[in-house]
Amino acid sequence: MDDNDVKIFVAKSKKENDDSIALIEEMNAQRSNGNRQRAKDLGKYLAERFLNTEQLCKELETKVGPLDYPEEIIFQVEILVFFTAEYCINRLLPNTLVKSTAINTIYDEIHKKNDAFYKTFSDSIEYSFYYLALKKEDVITALGKAFAMICRKEKDESFIELGKNVFIAVTKEVESIIAGYEFIA
Repeated sequence: MDDNDVKIFVAKSKKENDDSIALIEEMNAQRSNGNRQRAKDLGKYLAERFLNTEQLCKELETKVGPLDYPEEIIFQVEILVFFTAEYCINRLLPNTLVKSTAINTIYDEIHKKNDAFYKTFSDSIEYSFYYLALKKEDVITALGKAFAMICRKEKDESFIELGKNVFIAVTKEVESIIAGYEFIA
């Protein structure tokens, strides 16, 4: 036996162990208080609600006006809807673990229920533009402009307004839905 056969295992640092223990404790706390299940239920509900394009458009039309647009524009509306749902989750849910559970459930459900949408959606760069818009002073206008730009209609005020109105309407709806789940802080 030579020295190359001897494996030396380096113990984890105390901080790494403490972090791991804290994470496990947080996971157990979120499971015990029901937040983990609420987050899964929320993610599943939002995915199902927003994946039904026909129903989504019908409900949005009552808030934003007619959505008589080509399929590629409706697709962009759907992406903005899911972005807005994720934005609300990140803003309103009590901690990172619960937020991640809800968001991951949304994407798992999209993947299961509409793989074609998932593939196109997951390969797109729209979220990058929307996240940049969130850093602007006038977030709603910036999101409207980002939506119009993504639709290749950056000079068209009606598209800027559509993006703004979709964001506002979906934010209100998702805030209301989240409140109904009564997450524990």
